[in-house]
Amino acid sequence: MAKAETNNPGFVETEELSLIKQTAREVAEGYDDEYWQEVTDGERRPTEFWQDCADAGFLGVTVPEKYGGEGMGVVELTTIVEELGAHGCTSANMLFVVNVVFGAVTLVKHGTEEQRDELLGRLMDGDLRFCMALTEPNAGHNAPNLDTFAEDQGDGTFRVNGSKQWISGVDHADRMLLVARTTPKDQVEKRTEGITLFLADPSDPNIELRELDVGIPTPENQFELSFDDYVATEADIIGTRDMGLYQLFDTVNPERLVGAAGAIGTGRNAIQRAVDYAKEREVFGQPIGGHQAIQHPIAESHSQLEAAKLLVQKAAWMMDHGDDPARVAELSNMAKLRATEAGHEATDVALQTHGGNGFSRDYHVVEMWKGSRLGRVAPGSSEMMRNHIAEHALGLPRSY
Repeated sequence: MAKAETNNPGFVETEELSLIKQTAREVAEGYDDEYWQEVTDGERRPTEFWQDCADAGFLGVTVPEKYGGEGMGVVELTTIVEELGAHGCTSANMLFVVNVVFGAVTLVKHGTEEQRDELLGRLMDGDLRFCMALTEPNAGHNAPNLDTFAEDQGDGTFRVNGSKQWISGVDHADRMLLVARTTPKDQVEKRTEGITLFLADPSDPNIELRELDVGIPTPENQFELSFDDYVATEADIIGTRDMGLYQLFDTVNPERLVGAAGAIGTGRNAIQRAVDYAKEREVFGQPIGGHQAIQHPIAESHSQLEAAKLLVQKAAWMMDHGDDPARVAELSNMAKLRATEAGHEATDVALQTHGGNGFSRDYHVVEMWKGSRLGRVAPGSSEMMRNHIAEHALGLPRSY
């Protein structure tokens, strides 16, 4: 039987991806546990790491060559994030989400030429930081119910009022992807209409920032925002007015996959630490890794990570090749669910393998365990991932 022609590289790693992985490992080697501990403790900014990522071309990997980018896709982006995480940069995925996904991916998909010319180069060089303001206290996962309203003033400007919550990295961001309603819910045919994406300036005095006290290690602080007559213009609109929620899917699906890749990378790193410790730690005259009670959870976790990785690779490949958006969304949600669950389980196994030492920050696994728990809640909780799969993949009645 003749071999079918296909553009799908299948399970063979291309020379290009091998080089990307090697470069990611070389970047990661420059930053040890102490460095990332200082970052997540708020004692330093990951400036040097981010500049190395920029110099390696990582920040422009999804940007077309005509704008100075690498002209690659989500396959390469998730590969970078996973490999960085697997080699110790376990906080890097959030940096890629808020800057590369919220910024570069959104602008490439829906930005105007003027917005792209102004911002993409600086994003890729690491000189401009981005964030997104979507989540609200009274909306959460129910995005169409958001209350932040941008009122058209009739002179080419909008007056924005409302609040946002759990906004990552806004204190260091130069630009913000702001999601606001521009047409009241009772004036649209569908509740998912009437929402618009804006470019906003987070340093504007009409935006008040209040830092949230968060008990997990992250490289970006979390904030609640209040908009009090913040002024946006028509030139700030990204994409089509009133259709922003539909356009936002082009951002949140890559966000899910980058988060999933980060979870897998963290899980791989945790399992490697568990393996190394189990080989070295001796109890009753032999390494604890010689006991099935230690071996089996590690092996189980390793296989779960490998399975989740296949879902991420498939979803990313389909996204890059313009496959059916509904199918891509299904797979992105499945990948995010499986990867974040497997990633957190891996850190739990690593913690258990280390025993009492696992709770010492010197071994770093307890920090990974705390950080990986966030992935089961955001972006998009495991329950909402299951809701989407049940409704859209299996045809079950909407449950929320």
